[in-house]
Amino acid sequence: MTSGRDPKKFDPSRAHALDAPERERFLPTELLVTLLELRGEERVVDYGAGTGRVAVPVAEALTGGGEVIAVEESGEMFERLVARLSGTPNAVPLLVHDNQLPIDSRSVHRVLAVNLLHEIRGESALGEIRRLLAPGGFVLMVDWERGRERDTGPPDHLLFTAAEAEAELRGAGLRAEVLDTGLPFHFAIKGA
Repeated sequence: MTSGRDPKKFDPSRAHALDAPERERFLPTELLVTLLELRGEERVVDYGAGTGRVAVPVAEALTGGGEVIAVEESGEMFERLVARLSGTPNAVPLLVHDNQLPIDSRSVHRVLAVNLLHEIRGESALGEIRRLLAPGGFVLMVDWERGRERDTGPPDHLLFTAAEAEAELRGAGLRAEVLDTGLPFHFAIKGA
């Protein structure tokens, strides 16, 4: 860990782990895209997009004129994201600071946030997500769950249980429902 780096934030020097093939076994991209319930014309924000591993398949699912805005706050990760999205015309990388997105309020149909909730503890990101959501839109919050035995992922003390995560979303003014996905290490919550 680099000194001065927030311990709850992902270490960009480990970016290769985000694209490791074994991740598909415990966090399948196809399932994440399915859970977004896309018709094709939606505007989707991939909040904390990392390397763009999920942003590209989401963009490919948006066949009816939709777009994905892949949001990243780390400059190092943003460089990887820009490179990954370069051949995807309906995917736009966006570097942000302090969870302030230059996107109109109530203009986003889906927000995807994978392995993000534990990183934004104490920040304004959930309020920003709520601001972005259009009527009928929702956030899909998927994160490592505290207390699940695993040999990968962030330290357990940084994580939420599904019930705690649901309460976080409700505290930000979102209706929240834990989804039964069968993921071995993660919870999934739909918030609107």
